[in-house]
Amino acid sequence: MVSFVLSALAFTFAILLATAQSTTPAFSNLYDDEVQMSFSINLPINSTDVYFSFSAPAYSWVAIGAGNYMAGSLMMIIYGSPDAQGITISPRIATGHTEPTFTTDVQVEVLDGTSIQNNLYVLNALCHGCRSWKGGSLNLNTTVQPFMYAFGPNIIASSDSPTLGLRRHYSFGHFTMDMIQATGPGSVPPAASTIKRGAALAGSLKKDGDKASPTHGILMIIVALILIPFDVIIVGVCKWMRPHILISSFSFLVVITSMGLGIYVSTEYNRSKTFNTPHQIIGFISILGLLFIAGLGIYSRQLQNKASKIDVDTFAPPAKSSSLLFSTIHSWTARLIWLLLIVNNGIGMKFASTSRKFVVIYAILAVLVFFAMWPVYYCIFRRERKKRVQQDENSGGFAMT
Repeated sequence: MVSFVLSALAFTFAILLATAQSTTPAFSNLYDDEVQMSFSINLPINSTDVYFSFSAPAYSWVAIGAGNYMAGSLMMIIYGSPDAQGITISPRIATGHTEPTFTTDVQVEVLDGTSIQNNLYVLNALCHGCRSWKGGSLNLNTTVQPFMYAFGPNIIASSDSPTLGLRRHYSFGHFTMDMIQATGPGSVPPAASTIKRGAALAGSLKKDGDKASPTHGILMIIVALILIPFDVIIVGVCKWMRPHILISSFSFLVVITSMGLGIYVSTEYNRSKTFNTPHQIIGFISILGLLFIAGLGIYSRQLQNKASKIDVDTFAPPAKSSSLLFSTIHSWTARLIWLLLIVNNGIGMKFASTSRKFVVIYAILAVLVFFAMWPVYYCIFRRERKKRVQQDENSGGFAMT
């Protein structure tokens, strides 16, 4: 009797154990203690779905991508929702080392347990059709499927939109996962796990960040708030033509360099790839304006030199030249371009999602420089008026007062 009971208990335990094993999800899990990141994946048998869980510090955004390279990688971009409690997940596909683009080719279902906890994104999700996508696929028969992860800059960014514009990643890394071990009964793998199972880091965390964009902005600020005002004083007040030529040439070189950086940065982001935003359009107009005033300045100077020569045969004084008209157009166009640069710098800072603190600092400096130039221009206007009166008197005319 006793042996029968023991046998029955052993049989029942074996059934329960087998049932538990058959319903426990298979998974591979990576935990990186350095960045406090955990990623688990489960591949249900006879399905095209993928279960995954992800936990990482709540930067402006975080991402997991399949593959060794950004080009062709399916990425899950995660950022906070406006209520600061929920999470927005955006499946995107990258075409290169640029901002990935939102895709509707895969569908991601956010599951229970997803939230922001203790300043950590905690995500449980089921992705339909995530084993293959346009441009790539998961290798289900490998023990070293490559993955990438990335963290955005530590700034405030939240949205319910899956197409939120992203700033370039601040850091990134690579790892591999065992797809065979992750294949089995389907369910959500453990979230925020601190174990490493069927996964390995591939190299160390790499620091990155967007250096070209702030350099572009700083160069344009230097031109608008330092070089151009200084050049106006040199040529308008001091009447030093050679230093004016050197400073204006150097300023134009800085603008061209900044423009090159701006074009490079624009190709990295979805919102600027088409070059049709107000900041970019005004920037191109400003460049054309600078080329125009440079050419006009050279031509006006040639006319002035020609008009200043005394006729060697008659010893007549120099005739009144049209150089004054071209010089006036040159000066007023330069002032207009200067104002465009000041305004466009502010538009660019907003376009680049620059911190409010730096926007306020720039606005204050721009206003101070603008008003500081008023007495300079007043002095220039009075001198130009006096010069016109003298030219009219020398030519036998009279000045309107």
